[in-house]
Amino acid sequence: PLDGTLGSVELAALHDTPRLPGETGNPRRNVYIDTETTGLSGGSGTLAFLLGVATVEDDAIEVTQWLMTRFAAEASALSAFAETLTDTDRLVSYNGKSYDLPLLLTRFRMQGLQPVFATLAHLDLLHPVRRLFGKRWNDCRLLSVEEQLLGFRRVDDLPGSEAPAAWFRYLREGQAEALIKVVEHNRQDILSLAVAHSVLAQATAQPQAFDIDLNALARWLCESHNEDQARTLLQENATRLCADGKRLLARLLRRTGHWPQAVAIWETLAASGCLESIERLAKYHEHISKDLAAARRCCDRLPPTPAIQHRRQRIDRKLNAARHPLRMHLMV
Repeated sequence: PLDGTLGSVELAALHDTPRLPGETGNPRRNVYIDTETTGLSGGSGTLAFLLGVATVEDDAIEVTQWLMTRFAAEASALSAFAETLTDTDRLVSYNGKSYDLPLLLTRFRMQGLQPVFATLAHLDLLHPVRRLFGKRWNDCRLLSVEEQLLGFRRVDDLPGSEAPAAWFRYLREGQAEALIKVVEHNRQDILSLAVAHSVLAQATAQPQAFDIDLNALARWLCESHNEDQARTLLQENATRLCADGKRLLARLLRRTGHWPQAVAIWETLAASGCLESIERLAKYHEHISKDLAAARRCCDRLPPTPAIQHRRQRIDRKLNAARHPLRMHLMV
């Protein structure tokens, strides 16, 4: 039921369909998915002996897990999983793009089954987590997401790396104690995935409340054709921006004609030796402010690349023309 918490997160938040930057259209059903496999290297010899999914249904999150107790059960487990999906579902995973989904695709084909999930939309939350927190955290494992974003720490959890041994021990000896912990580990992965999706949506909507990489979020908004929102985000957090964030803000200000604000940022960055900002100032003074002397001074601070040399020569010709207009007229 969605009346409790996971760590510091109220599960009631899962009532609202999470939306990340660039997501539009009608809400679809998110199907959170995770597998436990017989190996971490993938390949045709690796199979998913445990497959779990979760969906948010009314006032609860519904978890379903299929556990194989023998090799011959694979086709039945895969078919049962496929039957739960609809054409409008979206799969949500953590590192599923690189691991879970390719592995399942291989297993379906080896069993002669139609991989109906192959055409579904898929969101791999590892990528937005890396984008927003990769420079903040030591790693971006799901356990780190739980601790850093959800305020949750597992107790007596069996590491996923020990899952293969637990399953093979059950097949050989019938010992289920470790395998039960694998099932619980998988269940927790899926629950944490659903809650993390909700919190990530909150983080992108209210970045001031989270230790988020503002430059990365702004770039994401720009890629999603929300440049105005990106500019507002950066302006509201101008004192917290890194150099990359300041450069991006200046670029967005330039595109909307806010030249004084953009120039102020370039001058601050140029004072610390930022070559890109110095070049931006050279272009601004040559073409916008028409302060050719300032443009020439900026060029003198830049490495003598062919492009800069060409710009310097062009500015010199303009300066010469401004100093000797009559002479230039007679030459023409």
